[in-house]
Amino acid sequence: MKQSVLIMLCLTLFVGFFIVGCNDSDDSGTSMDTLASYIASGRTTEGTPDRLLIVDTRTSAEYIDGHITDALNVPFDRVQENGQPLYTNNYDTVSTTASDALADSWLTHILVNQLTNDFVSTYQDSEIIFYGDDAGDMAKMAKKIGYTDVDVLGGRYEGWADKHTDLTEMYGPGVVSVDRAAGSFVFTGSINSVNYDNVSTRPTHHGITYKGGALSFYSFLQADIPPFCFHELLVDLGISPEGNMADGIYYGDMSEWQAKFPDGDRIDFAVTWDGAGRYYEFSELFEEKPSEFHPDPDLFELIGMEPRMGGTRDSNLLWNPGCIYCMYACVCGISSNDKANEETWFADGGIYDPFGQPDDERNYYAGRYFPKSDLMPGKGAPVKIRVTVVK
Repeated sequence: MKQSVLIMLCLTLFVGFFIVGCNDSDDSGTSMDTLASYIASGRTTEGTPDRLLIVDTRTSAEYIDGHITDALNVPFDRVQENGQPLYTNNYDTVSTTASDALADSWLTHILVNQLTNDFVSTYQDSEIIFYGDDAGDMAKMAKKIGYTDVDVLGGRYEGWADKHTDLTEMYGPGVVSVDRAAGSFVFTGSINSVNYDNVSTRPTHHGITYKGGALSFYSFLQADIPPFCFHELLVDLGISPEGNMADGIYYGDMSEWQAKFPDGDRIDFAVTWDGAGRYYEFSELFEEKPSEFHPDPDLFELIGMEPRMGGTRDSNLLWNPGCIYCMYACVCGISSNDKANEETWFADGGIYDPFGQPDDERNYYAGRYFPKSDLMPGKGAPVKIRVTVVK
């Protein structure tokens, strides 16, 4: 009799565990219906004050194939090692012992890359709901790092996709379409609206910058896709992430990189807007000529532009400048120009001392690529940008 009772008890516990483990709307964490109501109310929408952050802990490939509306992507395998959180020393190392400060955690760096980088915000007190098979472990790790308001979604993404199909997305923020056969995708953006008078008439170091990036103020074109998502989607389309501009987060001092040109896979950008009638290649939208700071305009020579990958995903995550394409070879831009490097910038009259001489405009407007602002739409106008892998 006792043996029968024991067997029945074990079976009951096993069945109960099985149901809880496999039910896509279990009671552990935030329920699917509750999260759906948060999304419908606008609490998870970009730009919402005190935004609730939905974080997908699955791989980038899984996130690209489909994710919950408004979700950010912080793959669990990118932010930990053997269950311990990764940190950066802000120089050459990402490891479990490089630091113990929340702002140095790799989890924070990947979050900030997809939000707004003002060099202050860490989103430590934001309400965060993680989902994915590693959501529970991610939540525990986030608490260990110092995040104060974390939870998990009750259930798996597959259950969410079945139940709330209308609250799913593909690819990433701002992505309009993907053409895998052509190796291209289109994302939305806009003309700079906060520094338009300068960036529409003067040449800068920046070609396309994420609108939340620290250097977006100086870019004529601002993208709605974060650099991390931009990089991961290109890799998903088959491009190599390799390049010579950085080794992980390390890129050395200027003596080591000012003469470098990116040597990664080639990509091309083209832009269109309402009424444009077609996509304009990037080279059609910028005129190459000496700036007001050029030391000898008579010696100025045209060199063109050729975007290439730089192997800079991690160095971009380290500083989060927002750079998607830089007009000059760059140690942080996901892609940059194979025809002009930092030595070119100096020869064009530029300097690189934004901390020592922050008011010297040669830090910002001494480039050679002037936007043809009379051809393109005006301040704050929406645009679509197509990036294509050159095969």
